[in-house]
Amino acid sequence: MKRLASMVVACVLMISGCSLAPTYKRPEHVTASDWSTIQGEAKAESVKTDQELATDIPWKTFFQSEELQTVVQTALSNNRDLKSAVLSVQKTQALYNIERAKLLPELTAAGSGNYQSDFHGNAGETYQAGLAMPYYEIDFFGRIDSLSDVALNTYLATDEARKSITISLIAQAANAWLQLTGDLQTLALSEESLATRQQTYDLVNKSFENGVATGQDLSQARIALESARVNTILFTRLVQLDKNALVAILGTKGLDGIPMATELEVAAVMEEIPVGLSSEVLLKRPDILGAEYSLKAAGANIGAARAAFYPRIALTGTLGYSSSDLGNLFNSDNAGWGIGPSISIPIFNGGRNKALLKAAKIDQKIAVVQYEKTLQLAFREVADALASRETLGQQLEAQRMLVQASQDAYDLSMKRYNEGVDAFLSVLDAQRSLFASQTAEIDLQRQELANRVSLYKVLGGGLAQ
Repeated sequence: MKRLASMVVACVLMISGCSLAPTYKRPEHVTASDWSTIQGEAKAESVKTDQELATDIPWKTFFQSEELQTVVQTALSNNRDLKSAVLSVQKTQALYNIERAKLLPELTAAGSGNYQSDFHGNAGETYQAGLAMPYYEIDFFGRIDSLSDVALNTYLATDEARKSITISLIAQAANAWLQLTGDLQTLALSEESLATRQQTYDLVNKSFENGVATGQDLSQARIALESARVNTILFTRLVQLDKNALVAILGTKGLDGIPMATELEVAAVMEEIPVGLSSEVLLKRPDILGAEYSLKAAGANIGAARAAFYPRIALTGTLGYSSSDLGNLFNSDNAGWGIGPSISIPIFNGGRNKALLKAAKIDQKIAVVQYEKTLQLAFREVADALASRETLGQQLEAQRMLVQASQDAYDLSMKRYNEGVDAFLSVLDAQRSLFASQTAEIDLQRQELANRVSLYKVLGGGLAQ
């Protein structure tokens, strides 16, 4: 029996063969060859051209602070979207294995016994045992192989989707933590400002009671105090909202064990990303690879649709024993086998096969458009991140100088007021300007760090451990 089964498999593999699927060719690029084309040579020169790309930098190397590493690892371990994506990959892998299994014959083992008698009282027994090949299609025209390729590329596309979700999750977790840290830092600044303005109000109120300060000075001090109180309440709410958002991304019940920080610059240490100028680096992004696998699956589906126009030839066979005596069932004299082909020829099906082939070709065109769209979107994301990278650093440096200038102006105004030279209104104006410039600096710090995360993400980094 084993010898016959092996012979059947060998014969089938020899006679099955050709594929009607179109030869795959990657679509032409629909983007510029590099980002300098749209950014200008001056900006392009400032970008590093090292060979190491973001895809080569593990996320644990990119996020150098222990705080961020803890946040990202927690998200990767608990996020429900990522778990769902992993299960989807496992499902498509199982479906691929099912399609692949159809390329090999199916053998089943069975045994039966029967006892019967006629009206005259004559009794008889029969026993049967053996192997059966219920149905095996010889893949002359590559229909099953094409369907297997469809399943394989669908599996690969799904796995690339999982990688995209992983990269996005890493970026989301990092940015949510950065937002929380930035708002915590601003909240601390607001509370400090509230305490300072409370002291100022108390001093002005005491001066007013002593007849030194005017009623206008007291009113202005009260306005400044309440404004600081409003800001404190605002950022208290924003911090709580940030915590809720972070919990949802991390997939945890709360933030127990998640490190909190109040200074962005100290806590969020990230590696500088070397960026290659050629847009070829985008071809390593998981979403683009996934779109390409979907395109290949569409091409393989055309092969399966074309094969439907041709006859299907199948084999069925048996190999076993039959006897009236169970004890002698497996004697060589009781052995027998049979194998035979069957053919199914499509003659008339109301144009169904033609319609399916046309639909498969349209699906391939749609897949080409989706691939091109994905590539264009990726190019824009990188171009935007590079443009922001250029300006955010300069803006942050300018903002820091503005903070210093505002601090000097406030110190001078307070000194002149205490000396009786300026009115209290100038102190309040300087105080408001200082607070506004300080909060803007914190937000720009967060934006600059978020831009690094974004650039790491859009260049396809984040997968390696």
